[in-house]
Amino acid sequence: MDPRLLTTQRVLIVGFGVTGASVAKFLQLHHVAFEVADECDQEAADKQSALLACKVHPEFSTELFKQFDVLVLSPGVPRSTPAIESAIAAGVDVIGDIELFAGVVDAPVIAVTGSNGKSTVVSWIAHALQGAGIKAIACGNIGLPALDSLQQSADVYVLELSSYQLESTRSLKPLAAAVLNISDDHLDRYTDIDHYAAVKRTLLAHAKYCVVNQDDSRTWPIDGELISGQCERLTLSSEPDEKSRWHRTIKGDQTWLCDEHYAFLDQSELALPGDHNAANALAVLALIEPLQVPFTALKKGLLGFAGLPHRSEYLGEKAGVRWYNDSKGTNIDACSKAIKAMPGAVILIAGGISKGADFSAMRSVVEKHVKLLILIGRDRAQISSQLNGSTMIVMAEQLRDAVASAHAHAIAGDVVLLSPACSSFDMFRNFEDRGEQFAARVEEVLAA
Repeated sequence: MDPRLLTTQRVLIVGFGVTGASVAKFLQLHHVAFEVADECDQEAADKQSALLACKVHPEFSTELFKQFDVLVLSPGVPRSTPAIESAIAAGVDVIGDIELFAGVVDAPVIAVTGSNGKSTVVSWIAHALQGAGIKAIACGNIGLPALDSLQQSADVYVLELSSYQLESTRSLKPLAAAVLNISDDHLDRYTDIDHYAAVKRTLLAHAKYCVVNQDDSRTWPIDGELISGQCERLTLSSEPDEKSRWHRTIKGDQTWLCDEHYAFLDQSELALPGDHNAANALAVLALIEPLQVPFTALKKGLLGFAGLPHRSEYLGEKAGVRWYNDSKGTNIDACSKAIKAMPGAVILIAGGISKGADFSAMRSVVEKHVKLLILIGRDRAQISSQLNGSTMIVMAEQLRDAVASAHAHAIAGDVVLLSPACSSFDMFRNFEDRGEQFAARVEEVLAA
């Protein structure tokens, strides 16, 4: 949406976290008057009002929301909130920060969504392009708000998008877009997994070039969904069907990442382990292709990308035991992939807020790879019940206790992996805080 259309509208920012603050700066820059609604006490609202020079309402209410023409919704506020639903029914336009971004961005956009791997793929693309001398900015759900990124000139914006952001976006037109995968996540916010997948796939509607996962049918466009651009598929199969352009090929003892014409990379050369990272690398290659950057310029950045903090991050080794931080593994699928990528028998630390997931879905992975499961957090009893009998399970009250228990049970050749498969907010500020606290406890073990 062009912000000039808002200058004659009554605009309310709903939710004032990091995204809401970026919206406020953007609207001020474009001379759009606005008010703010945030669930807080009156004192906090008064302070925020003085800082923003606008009215700040300390609660969400149907009466309030119906007084405005446009609500700019922060992704942490569900559209299913009763006051939001009532406003929509009354004809109030509800958009998000990405809708505002779409109205003004003037450089190519590569946009990525999916349940897992999107932060890695977005960062990997930006790293590879920067290594080729192209100014690429990673932004969106990854950390730097999309609207704040516009304050920097860029050749390419590489945008990570959550389903929450996509709910309130309708006019983004990426040069390239991908739905990487779909797994049980955020089912506390959606009717079921198909509803969640359908929201993810809306990213493809106006993309010039789409990439989907042949190995995950929920990423594929279905009958009735508008897809205006070219759609390509990637697969980890070494014998792809005719639909899958991006795939792997085995030649002797080497596994190559390819399109239908060229073998680009030997999978063993990648700095990131695991088949899930081979899939991520294929997505990176596919999404960069429309920019027509020579592969020779990209290769160093593609091979040199070592991953992100809190995503199967190697912390160190002592007495033959390796320690890994995968705090970003906030759902079952991410946790399962991290387990399977580990180079040894796994002592797994997991647990937190389960978001309605059924952990029995990872029973076979636990049975095969996990020698000890240490559970923390609010829903540890539920997880224990669903995985009962799959492996040895112990409970820990605090993360420090979990690390101590892992250290006591580990022997040379084992891997200790924090991959919670859960949200962190019962015990930590966020997944970063959880990962940092884990790394600090591990550092104590390594230094002892």
